Amino acid sequence: MNQTIARFAAERLPVEFVHHYLSGSHAAYRAMPSVSRKIERALQSTQTYRHFITWEDPNFPERLLHIPNPPYCLFYRGDLEVLQERTTALVGSRELNRISRPLVDYLHPLIEETVSISGGALGIDGLVHELALSRERPTVAVLGSGFLHLYPAAHKQLFGKIERNGLLLSEYVPETPVKKFQFLERNRLVSGLGDRLVVVQSRQQSGTMNTVGHALEQGKTVFAVPGSPLDPLAAGPNRLIEEGAIPLTNPDQIVNDLMIAR
Repeated sequence: MNQTIARFAAERLPVEFVHHYLSGSHAAYRAMPSVSRKIERALQSTQTYRHFITWEDPNFPERLLHIPNPPYCLFYRGDLEVLQERTTALVGSRELNRISRPLVDYLHPLIEETVSISGGALGIDGLVHELALSRERPTVAVLGSGFLHLYPAAHKQLFGKIERNGLLLSEYVPETPVKKFQFLERNRLVSGLGDRLVVVQSRQQSGTMNTVGHALEQGKTVFAVPGSPLDPLAAGPNRLIEEGAIPLTNPDQIVNDLMIAR
C-alpha cells in the first residue's frame, strides 16, 4: 500500500482522492478524465521508491496530519526522530543585508533549545540551517523539489551536512524537477512542522508572507523580529507586528516559556 501511495504522489493526485482511495470510495474520481489518467498511470506503475513515509506509517509527522491540504507522502534523508522534539520554523528573505547574520545569530537560544525548521533557500533559510549546525543542533530543511534536483545548487554541501545532522524533507518524488509553484506549496509544510513561526527579515511582498498566511491558517503563533522603518527588509516583520504578530525582541521570551512548559 505504501508504494501505491508514493506512486500517487508521483502523479500529484489530490489529497482528497487518497482519502477516498483508502476508504474504498474513490470511484467518482474515475469519471474525471484528467484525474482518471493519473490514477491509471499510478496503479500500473512498477516504480519502487525508497526512504519515504506515508500516512499509513505511525512515524509520519503528526503536526502535518492536521493542516489544510496535508501531504500524504514525504521523502526524506536523515533522521526522522528529530521531529519528535519541539520545533520552531524560522523564515525570511532570500535577500540579505549587513544585519541579517547578526539577527539570526541573536536568535541562537531559540535555535539551541528547539529543532529549527526552514526551507533550505538562499538568504535567511541558509543562515538558520548554518547556525543550527554550528551549534551542533539538528535542523530540518523542507525542499521544493525532488532529491535528484536539489535547489539551490549553491547549498549542495549544506544539504549534505543537514542530512548527516538533521533531516531533509520533500513531498515530491526524487525525480521531480525545480518548478516555482512548488516552493509556494512547500511553505505550508515549513509552517506546519513548526510549533511556532518566526519571521526574521522580509519585504512586504514575498514568499515569506506566503508562509505566514499558511501559519495563520494552521493556527500557529507568529513572531516577527522588528527592525528600522528605514530598512526595506524590516518592512514585512514590522507590518506583521502592526497586524497582530508578536514582536520578538528577545529570544529568551520563548525559551523561558518552553522551560516552564516542561
